[in-house]
Order: sequence, then C-alpha cells, then structure tokens
Amino acid sequence: MEFEVRRLTDYTAVRDGIECWNRAHPDFSLPERVVTQSVFAPFDGLDVTVWGAVSDGSVVAVAVGKRLVETIPDYAGPEQGWISLFAVDPSVADRRAIADELLGTVERAATDRGVSRLRFGGDPGQVLPGAPTEFDSLRETLRDAGFESRETVHDLQRDIAEFDPGERVARVRESWPGLTVERAGADDADLRSFLADQFPGRWYYEARNVCRVPGGGTDYWLLRHDGTAVRFARTNAPDSTYRGANVNWADRLDGAVCGLGPLGVHESYRGRGWGLWMIASIVERYRDAGYDRTVIDWTGLLDYYRKLGFEPWLAYETFAKEVSS
Repeated sequence: MEFEVRRLTDYTAVRDGIECWNRAHPDFSLPERVVTQSVFAPFDGLDVTVWGAVSDGSVVAVAVGKRLVETIPDYAGPEQGWISLFAVDPSVADRRAIADELLGTVERAATDRGVSRLRFGGDPGQVLPGAPTEFDSLRETLRDAGFESRETVHDLQRDIAEFDPGERVARVRESWPGLTVERAGADDADLRSFLADQFPGRWYYEARNVCRVPGGGTDYWLLRHDGTAVRFARTNAPDSTYRGANVNWADRLDGAVCGLGPLGVHESYRGRGWGLWMIASIVERYRDAGYDRTVIDWTGLLDYYRKLGFEPWLAYETFAKEVSS
C-alpha cells in the first residue's frame, strides 16, 4: 500500500492518530483526559510532536514524540527524547514497513533537534513506563531498530475492600507516636521544599506541574515525624483534577480504583518501616472512602509491595537507544 509519513499538526489529524492507537491497542485505549494532559497540554518545558503514516487520507500509524526544551536539574535536558506512543493500524497491509519508516522518521527528526538519547515510554506525564510485554510486534520493531532492552517494570494492584496491613506494620505507629500522614493540600510549600532537597529531579519537576492544576497539591501526601516531612507519596483517582498514570487503565479493573505513586523517603529515615506504614495508612483511608482496588504503577520493587499484598498486574519492557545525526 502507498503511504506518506508526515507530521500531524491539526487537531483532527492528531485525534485520528489517537484513534489509530486505540484501534491497535484496545486494552490500552486512552481516556480523553490522558490525551489532553499528555499530548495537548503537556508539562512545562516539554515539546510534543505527533507523526503519522497517512494512506488515502486516513492515519494508519501514529507516533508521539517528546523532548525537553530546557534542562531539568538532576533529571534531563534537550538531549533526552521519548517516544510516548507508537501504533500501526492492525487492519492495514505492510504494517512492518510502515512501522520501520515511521520509527526511522521520528528518530531522524529527534536527532535533528539535538536529541542524543531516545527512550520508549517513561516520558514526563507518561502514558506508559515502557512497552507492554504483550506488544510483541512493537518490541520486535524497537529491537530491530537498535533499541536496547533495559529492564522490566510492573504495575501492581490489589483488592482493598478487606485490606489489613498486619500487626508488624500497625506496630510502627505505636513505636513512633510522632508519625502523622496528611495531604499536602493547597499550601504545598513543605512538599516542594522536601522534593527540592531529596528528589530534585523528575519527581520535583513533576510536582511543580501537577500542583499548578487546581487541586493538584491535594493528591500529594506527606509523612511527618514530629512535624518534619520525611516521606512523600502521590495518589490519584480517575476524577482527580490531574489524572495520574497509575489510573490510566482503571477501567480494566472492577469497582472503584485509586492509584498510588510515586513514593519516596528522606535518605536519613530509611529502613524503619515508615514507608509501609504510610502506604497502609493511605490505602486504609481510600478503603474507608469506598474504593475497591489500588494500583501502584511503574515499579520494580515487587517484593517490597508484596508485603502489603500487592501483586503484579501489567508488565512493561523499557527500551532506550543512543542516537546521533
């Protein structure tokens, strides 16, 4: 079949590209708000480009590329690029030829703009942390194009209707009576200060953007010890003002779903069991609010979260490539 790879620069064409993704990957069909956040209203300092393969006026393949236009300290700069989405309509012929040409075009365009490292998924405001392991053809296309597999990460989930953290976790509160868990709320100064000090890279950059959204700070939590912030977490629900990636696929699960993550603890307060206690405290509050399941996304810490009954749900293979013009 004849096709042309070109940039998609008007709203209708980009929407056609998103629908191409949805046809190709119905189990990962994109909620409207995810499209808006990730593609049309991305994080500050992030450039988004959409490419498509067009045949007879129809978009038969799509790729969404991202690139930082400024350096985010302790994270990345304009040399880092991402492929956020990549799909070829399963109903068309010559799918592999289309995929190869589209991927090559995206890579050349990225290098022309100064990108030297490309990663699939894991972009700021990500849809996916990597290629779902069930996407066999995409993973093969990436490998054949020189992308290297780095690791496998997972989304975890568990039913929380009968959630019980166990006696060991419950004892943490008795041993450390000065511990409290509270939402950051509209006054996010303590959250920003904590992240700038302990997690000055991606998580601080992410929080700056999420907290710009009305109510965005409400989804962040702080664990305090005698009033001092020592750990943070973020939660999301499908109706949160900023919809986090941990609930991107909430419709695949039964009942009311909430998401948890990222999470991080101050380097001086690790190894005390406080992290599990914080997670348990938050999950209990969502359980009591009527939620049925909790998802923790993009993690390799399976044994750690299994202590609270979380089990692997979805798996992703991360891919990266050093590129040059």
